[in-house]
Amino acid sequence: MDKNEYIKNLKKLIKKFHPDLCNNSYLESAYNEITKILVNKLNEIKSGKNFKSVENAEQDYFYYKLGIKYYKNIHPGKFYKRNTDSTYETKTYNELISVLNKIYLSFNLSEYFFNKITGEYPNSSYYEDSKAKIILLKKLYKSYENINIENNTQIIDNNKFIREMDLKIL
Repeated sequence: MDKNEYIKNLKKLIKKFHPDLCNNSYLESAYNEITKILVNKLNEIKSGKNFKSVENAEQDYFYYKLGIKYYKNIHPGKFYKRNTDSTYETKTYNELISVLNKIYLSFNLSEYFFNKITGEYPNSSYYEDSKAKIILLKKLYKSYENINIENNTQIIDNNKFIREMDLKIL
């Protein structure tokens, strides 16, 4: 991906998460934070900092690696602090807002990079996994829609947490 294409994609994300486009008052603050992060990243790239050309690397691997990087940030455990008695306690409201901002951004960025692979590299060795990750992202996003951060005193045990998040133990 060249610098101009990267800038173009960042601008699309900035427009997508602009606070004026948000209809939910809670999400408006999250959109504002996401927009700030994206604008800072855009300014860094425009100034020439932190942009590495991938001309010599395989593009599909580069997209896959970025998709995985953001995909790893999407984990329901980030909402909870683990107690010594194997229970989980929700983080404070401000910590939850910060976590949600990062997770919403990670959802969109990981889906974007996985879609790049499925759309542009159908013969890639990362195609099937990217396709599976997109399906899982949609399922996970529905789980996150049901999280209520207003009740930050909730304590749940491991088994209940796993059932509520529809996770599977390997």
